[in-house]
Amino acid sequence: MKKVLVIMVFFSMITGIVTMKNAICGETVEKGASVSSNDTSINDNTPVTLNDMQVTGTRVELSPLKTEVFMEDYNMATHTTNILDILKDRAIIDFRAQSDLVPEDDVIQMRGFDTRQFITSVDGLVIQKTGGFWGGHYVDFGTIPYSIVESIEIISGPHSALFDGKGFGGVINFKTKTPKYYDEATLDGSLSASLRSYNTNNQMLEASGGVKKINMGFSYERYHTDGYLRNNTADIDNLSGRVSFQLPNDGYMRLMGTYSDISREIPTTNDPERDDFDSSYPIVKTEDVSSRWQNPEDHSKRDYGGHTVRFDLNQPSKIGKFSLGAYYTDEDQEYFRDGFDYSRYTTNYVSYGGIIKHEMDLFDSHTITTGLDTANLYTKYTQEIVDTSALFIQDKWDIMEFLTLTAGLRYEDTSIWWNNWWSPSATYPDGAYKDPSHPEEQVKKDYNQVVPKSLLTWQMEQLSPAFKGMSLSLGVSKIWSPRSYCEVCSWGSGVELEPAEGMGYDLIFSGKILKNIFLNVDFSRYDFSDYPIWANAATDYFKEAPWGRRMVSLEDVVKDGVDIEINGFFGKTEFYTSYAFNEWKYEGPHNGGPEEWADADLSDRAKHRLNAGIRYRLFAPTLLLVDYKFQSEQTQQVIEMVDDDPSDLYVREASLDDYSLVDIAVEQTLFTNWRQFKKGTVKLYATNIFDEEYSNSRGYPMTDRTYGVSMNFSF
Repeated sequence: MKKVLVIMVFFSMITGIVTMKNAICGETVEKGASVSSNDTSINDNTPVTLNDMQVTGTRVELSPLKTEVFMEDYNMATHTTNILDILKDRAIIDFRAQSDLVPEDDVIQMRGFDTRQFITSVDGLVIQKTGGFWGGHYVDFGTIPYSIVESIEIISGPHSALFDGKGFGGVINFKTKTPKYYDEATLDGSLSASLRSYNTNNQMLEASGGVKKINMGFSYERYHTDGYLRNNTADIDNLSGRVSFQLPNDGYMRLMGTYSDISREIPTTNDPERDDFDSSYPIVKTEDVSSRWQNPEDHSKRDYGGHTVRFDLNQPSKIGKFSLGAYYTDEDQEYFRDGFDYSRYTTNYVSYGGIIKHEMDLFDSHTITTGLDTANLYTKYTQEIVDTSALFIQDKWDIMEFLTLTAGLRYEDTSIWWNNWWSPSATYPDGAYKDPSHPEEQVKKDYNQVVPKSLLTWQMEQLSPAFKGMSLSLGVSKIWSPRSYCEVCSWGSGVELEPAEGMGYDLIFSGKILKNIFLNVDFSRYDFSDYPIWANAATDYFKEAPWGRRMVSLEDVVKDGVDIEINGFFGKTEFYTSYAFNEWKYEGPHNGGPEEWADADLSDRAKHRLNAGIRYRLFAPTLLLVDYKFQSEQTQQVIEMVDDDPSDLYVREASLDDYSLVDIAVEQTLFTNWRQFKKGTVKLYATNIFDEEYSNSRGYPMTDRTYGVSMNFSF
């Protein structure tokens, strides 16, 4: 690992020296960059001609609190098979799922916050998180087709009034491809395929086009891997289709549907001390695995099937821009284990929501956005779970030519039906209330709050022309959410606790610092007056308490963070670097009780993460790619029920060492504009080339060195 760090530091120093030399000497760059104080993109999407070949570079736009990654131009030192691959390139995303071979539900953190404290959305509509297992409810990233996404917005902090309050850690917003106007009948598309170690393969077909005002699109994606661990096979099929119609003034209305069929096995024990040990798989000790998954012959797996229908409308007019969006999602999940009846764990969730928004310019200095949104989640045909609605208003006020204030108010009204009933089981043959003092199967609670948001941006060019394109921003916003610790809320998820509440602060420097070098630095601080958290599961307090009292609310929690992103290009080289630091502190009373134990768990996050990459155009058709990732040590608490008994828990602390990973690739353009094809490429790549040993969130071994090849043809 030390060798890797030395290599990367040396490489970074050389890169910095060359960058400074180019900037000082005013070297002519072969790529154009369209940059202003309000647009700090790395480069525009204009093709560059090199020896009669058109080459476009990676496009990542930076602005205060936001990084936007454009999929068409994004290139990694592997074959990108799903949107989670793109997210892992950003240091603010902490990823430690089962394996990088298996795109699964979002076992990730964002800026040190877990999945219930940031938002995942599509075109601004929040996805209800239902993909988890026995109380852990997440977004299943495998259900979002890669082919429909035009760009990914990664928004930091709680400073937008346009998004749900539970997203105080930030927002991951997938923006789908915008409809076009075609002068004549047109059909475009692409076909890609890849093959990687462990029988990992992926195929994708995408076609889109239209005539005049009518657009249509279709895509099919298939993914399979045998996985790295024992009993870790995954199969994913995604199908999507869309149709749209152009409206006057560049408006449109669109209908889109997606269908997903996913099967993932659950990794099992592979212990040399057992008779069923298989030396072809990595070692996973018996004591590190819950009793549920210790027998490889059980072939335990989780199957998911779901579909989503989305409708949206955008209509600019003389009195502003009107937009409307709505979605309906139906999801089935089943669990299988040979010889066991898991039918009662079959779930069917339905979620639906919508947004109506109006944006208009007022007095040439105000851009006013108003609207309302709603999101609902329930089990199909039966029980409501969450019903939330909100009104919002946001004003972007150009106070002066160089000073802008974006301020807003968001009123949220949320109802949660807390589940207080144990279904019949071996432990409770006739069923039982989780807390007998509340003899109700569903306990409904209502929450509401007005939440102010603000972001002040100062264009630093006022100081000196040398600061042209640079800005300094300050975000100060209230945090409030009753859903920061549950999605599908059971009685064990803290019904008696108050909503999470506090203040969020961000100080951001953003802009072009050298000729083609762009920088974002974000210093953040979160002060929580109420921060609900699970008590430490290894303690008697947790094990012996009534089901509804296994959480505590910490009254004085502080989180400090630093996020840095540097992107740029010089000559034939592009590079990116991102770094994230997070530190949690509990500053309330330490009396040896559950608060103190929970305080210890606050720090179970990686404090440091560093991602970097270089793209070098060796020859006109040949691109070299190197990606590097570092993450510091952390501890994860693994919790599972044994035999469905809430008083009998499997609890283990998984200590995860720090790691450094290096991926490399060579991409070769085979042809451009040949017959019916616009372009053909082939990529050879290797991941984890130094064969670093590191662990996933359960303490199991993560994937070793792998090799792959991919091909892509566009028409």
